[in-house]
Amino acid sequence: MDTLQLILLSLVQGLTEFLPVSSSAHLVLLSEFLGEEDQGIIFDVGVHFGTLMAALVYFRSDLKKMIINLGSHKFLSKENNLTTNLIIAVIPILLSGFLLRDFVNLNLRNSEVIAYATIIFGILLYIAQLRKGKENLDSVNYKQALIIGLFQCLALIPGTSRSGITITAGLFLGLSATAASRFSFLLAIPTIGAIALAELIRVSFIDITDNGTELSIALIISFLVAYISIDMFLKLIDRIGFTPFVIYRLLLGGWLLMYWT
Repeated sequence: MDTLQLILLSLVQGLTEFLPVSSSAHLVLLSEFLGEEDQGIIFDVGVHFGTLMAALVYFRSDLKKMIINLGSHKFLSKENNLTTNLIIAVIPILLSGFLLRDFVNLNLRNSEVIAYATIIFGILLYIAQLRKGKENLDSVNYKQALIIGLFQCLALIPGTSRSGITITAGLFLGLSATAASRFSFLLAIPTIGAIALAELIRVSFIDITDNGTELSIALIISFLVAYISIDMFLKLIDRIGFTPFVIYRLLLGGWLLMYWT
């Protein structure tokens, strides 16, 4: 792909990875529009490591506290509750992703599936926010973490949105908008990390050196945009709610049904 396409796709990945609007859907649609249906493994490695680094840097204080607690308290103590919950929540997507990845890529990555998933899960997000939960992250138990993890498996369907469906689950379980979003973004760290590692294993050292510029552009742009996206979202979500994202999803899904299916 040329430099402009690379920049556009990296911007889209960084912007939408943590917003409840589906990054994969936007990448598929933009790729089709640009006539670049396969971005290549180097691009995937770059943007996934970029967005992973954004989450690691943004939540560095939380992660530092979790690591310290692991070393100073028993694993199943209340001090390690968040760490344990994240481990429980990530297991379902690791298993389902391994088992269903090829099926999804062959059968579900099309405009019609994206359109319906965008609309259906947008409506579900709207219904979930009506609960107006007040619970914080400390209130999440193992069962609730597993439920959020099972919901995350639906993100394998293009158009669902990984952050959107996990936030939806958190809202249904009574978490506040901020708490549900923070849990979703923290859960993204092991999830995206596993994806990035699986992709990196498929890349040779020669591939990396030969495509170093493409890798660097994808990583840097997605990192910067994703970091800003996380920061702005968490600062504004209690004020604006999820309705703007729901409206966007409904408009996007409707447009896809009319013009792309």
